[in-house]
Amino acid sequence: MNLQYVEIIDEMRSLLAYHQALGIENYPRDAAIVHFLDRTAEAAVGGQTLPQQKKVIPAVTPVVAVAVTETLQGIAVEIDGCCNCDLHVRRVAPVPGRGTPRARLLIVGGWLTETEPVDLPLEMIFGLEEDKMLSRMLAAIHLAPGDVFITNILKCGLSESCQPVAANINCCLAYLRRQIAVIAPKAICTMGIVATRALLDLPQSLSQLRGRFHLYTALDGKQIPLIPTYHPSYLLQAAEMKSEAWKDLQLIEKKLAGLLL
Repeated sequence: MNLQYVEIIDEMRSLLAYHQALGIENYPRDAAIVHFLDRTAEAAVGGQTLPQQKKVIPAVTPVVAVAVTETLQGIAVEIDGCCNCDLHVRRVAPVPGRGTPRARLLIVGGWLTETEPVDLPLEMIFGLEEDKMLSRMLAAIHLAPGDVFITNILKCGLSESCQPVAANINCCLAYLRRQIAVIAPKAICTMGIVATRALLDLPQSLSQLRGRFHLYTALDGKQIPLIPTYHPSYLLQAAEMKSEAWKDLQLIEKKLAGLLL
């Protein structure tokens, strides 16, 4: 008996066992293939019957689905062409967010409203005056632009006459969750009740939820500390609440510095 043919048959058995483990049961076949296999088997045994061998199934390396690595830029491209709800026909501009993909702090608001859509700056997130106030708030706790990513629940910038509904928020929430997974921030700050309820799904008012950290569970199961506070648009109208927002900001500073558990 030719040892080379025996090795070939052993390799074929191992390959078949591997395919079986993967769930492959059938192969394309025709008369020529069958004839070839029969002739090969005859040549291997030299007209003799091989003794029964113990069937050995080789260890099979599990086939793991490899997830495509996402980027904020890739998600932004999807947002730019999004037609998942009726807001896309009324949006002023797509608003995926701005900042660094390695941000230590993620800030989430509700949505951008603008009275003059023609003059909408490309980098605007909350609104012209609101963004200026947010910049001052971040500077007060010594956070540079490279430390922060700022975005909204809704990824469409809207005119003041357009009022979104819960279904619109649900459509955009998947984008936000994916952004959080990419950034993996050390902390999240939700500004306003819309963003807070979207991520925490808690019934309490903003005044009851703010002032302490809660836990947001990311797509990978990781828990990220999240603190709600007032939106800059509210603080521009209710200056007396700035002191309360300042307390929340100080908690964020301590959390990022590792001074809070």
